[in-house]
Amino acid sequence: MDGAAGDVRAPLMGGVAEKAEGALRERGMDKEYMVEVIDLHKKFGFHEVLKGVNLRVKPSEVLVIVGPSGSGKSTLLRCINGLEHATSGHIYIEGVDITDHRVNINAVRQKVGIVFQSFNLFPHLTALRNVILAPVKVRKMDAAEAEEKALQLLERVGLRDKAHAYPAHLSGGQQQRVAIARSLAMDPDLMLFDEVTSALDPELVKEVLDVMKDLARSGMTMLVVTHEMGFAREVGDRLIFMDEGEIVEEGVPVEIFTNPRSPRARDFFSKILSHL
Repeated sequence: MDGAAGDVRAPLMGGVAEKAEGALRERGMDKEYMVEVIDLHKKFGFHEVLKGVNLRVKPSEVLVIVGPSGSGKSTLLRCINGLEHATSGHIYIEGVDITDHRVNINAVRQKVGIVFQSFNLFPHLTALRNVILAPVKVRKMDAAEAEEKALQLLERVGLRDKAHAYPAHLSGGQQQRVAIARSLAMDPDLMLFDEVTSALDPELVKEVLDVMKDLARSGMTMLVVTHEMGFAREVGDRLIFMDEGEIVEEGVPVEIFTNPRSPRARDFFSKILSHL
C-alpha cells in the first residue's frame, strides 16, 4: 500500500502531499483503506442523487452495491473514478483526496479501472489494439511490451484467439471481457464494475462473471454494482444496499439476504431473491 500510495501522491503540486499526510494524521484517518468516502453529496441541478454517503473499502475487499434503479449506485462509482465531481464531501483513494482541486485527477484515475454496462470499445480497432491503446498513449509503454502484456491479458479473459478480431465480430460477452482486459492493462489497484452484465444475453453472463471471480480470487479490490445476487453471495465480502441516494443497510451478503433489517431492504430482496 505505501508504495502504491506514494506513486499516486507524486503528481501533487508542491507541498500538497505533505499537507494531505498531516491532515490525515490529524483526523486520525486509517490510510490502510483503499477507498474512503466521507459525507459525499452529489447534485444534478436541484436533484440530489447522493445524500451524505460514507463508505470504507479495504485492499483486496470485494464490495457489492445493490439497490433499485435511481438509487445512486452508478453515480457513486463515477464519483470514485473522478468522472463526476462531488458537490460536497471527500473521496480518498489510497490516502489521496481526489476532491482536492490541486490533485492531478488523471494520475489517480490511472490506478482506478472502471468497466461500464456498455462496452465502449473502439469499433475500428481490433481487440488487441483496444487493449494496447491506453498503455502506449497514456503511460508511454513500449509498443512491443504493451502488445505482449495485452496478449497475456486477453488470454486471462479467455480471448487470446480473438486478439485480431474487431468488436463487430465479437459477442457481447466477448466485448465485455475485452473491456475488462483493457482496464487491467493500466495495472489498476482498484476496479469498479457498473452493472457490466445487464446488457448481455443470459447465456453470456456467466463468462463475464467468471472473469470477475478470477479477479477477486487474485486479490483485486473491487466495487461491483450488480443485480447478480448469486455473484454477490459467492464473491462479495460485504454488501451495501442503497436507496434514494443513501446507504440503507450493509453487511455480509448472506446475512442481508436472509435477514434484512430495514423494511425497504426486505421489500427489495423479497422481490429479487424470489427469482433465484
